[in-house]
Amino acid sequence: MLDTNQILEESGLRLTRNEIDLIRQRMPPPAPNGKIYVDGVFEGGGVRGIAFLGALRCCADVGVTWRKVAGTSAGAITAALVAADFPIAHLEKIIGSMNFMEFLTEKTSPLIFNGDPADDLGHPLWLILWLQLAGKSGQYSGEPFRRWMAGILRKQGLTDFVSLREQSTDGVKRELKVVVSDVSKGEMLVLPDDLTLMQEQLGFRDAGEFEIAEAVRLSMSIPLFFEAGKLGSSRIVDGGILSNFPLWIYDFKPGVSQQTCPRWPTFGLRLTQNNNQQGKPINGPFDMLRAMFSTMMVARDQYHLSQGKQDRVVEIDVAQANATATEFNLSDDKKRTLYRIGYKAMKQFFLGDARQQPWDWDEHLRRRGYDPVQCREEYASKS
Repeated sequence: MLDTNQILEESGLRLTRNEIDLIRQRMPPPAPNGKIYVDGVFEGGGVRGIAFLGALRCCADVGVTWRKVAGTSAGAITAALVAADFPIAHLEKIIGSMNFMEFLTEKTSPLIFNGDPADDLGHPLWLILWLQLAGKSGQYSGEPFRRWMAGILRKQGLTDFVSLREQSTDGVKRELKVVVSDVSKGEMLVLPDDLTLMQEQLGFRDAGEFEIAEAVRLSMSIPLFFEAGKLGSSRIVDGGILSNFPLWIYDFKPGVSQQTCPRWPTFGLRLTQNNNQQGKPINGPFDMLRAMFSTMMVARDQYHLSQGKQDRVVEIDVAQANATATEFNLSDDKKRTLYRIGYKAMKQFFLGDARQQPWDWDEHLRRRGYDPVQCREEYASKS
């Protein structure tokens, strides 16, 4: 059980009133309803996504409200729960009481033998051999997770993307996008947007009728670990294969004229392991297979991040937790460490330190080529 209240009482961790005031002064002007909105994109990373919970608590302490959210794999889980608009204390209770091993209760075949789920992906060759013998695409069914997610979302009146579309908070529409990988066609799909082209095949009048829990299940179907899902005739796996950190998802599209100032920032929360930046030795075919499996999950987004997007990215270094993406038997100590790391990373992003300046909306606008004074005048004219 993760007792977040105990962690937040630790000396020097939580934001002070003065720090919160300073952060809010650097945020965009509030909406007419007094709220400060932000959009969010959450990276995949398996069970280490608990670190996002600490970051969300820090944002709640500042008083920001999430509007549009998107994610891949574990990031899709976080994004869906954020879109459901749970109060942060309730969200902490949900995540803190989770037993991740309950998601691994249905193996796809009795012929699959494995040990600790934490290191399954560290031995992909053996995993492939067992799956080939069993005639399966993954060790575990994603159905226990889908049922859990569907039950959680129903508490907030959410079932499909239409139900989310019809809800609003103070007149502000929330939005959720989930990234998956179609390995049959070699394409990345953003749900529900890309379902429009196949809604008749799936039997929907509106692509938004697709179940949110199923979309998230598809996105978190780690290849070989979870059984691949289906969309019509296509086989679907973890979106991280093609975009583990879809920071681009709410950016303005190329060729579309943007005449007005952006109203809210998009924060990208990503999980890093800075102790791995020097690379790992590759001494043979098994090392090569492991390295290829890891690279395909992150390389594309590393390139995207190198293109000047760092001023809106919150780097959460989870190395200290020493947890793997598939460590579903995560100890309470590691859960506490991840939560603490997430809060500290978000706090550092807002306040800055010796290596980086405090995050500032006006400076963010300048980097994107906007005049902050003109933008504030534009906001005032529309309020």
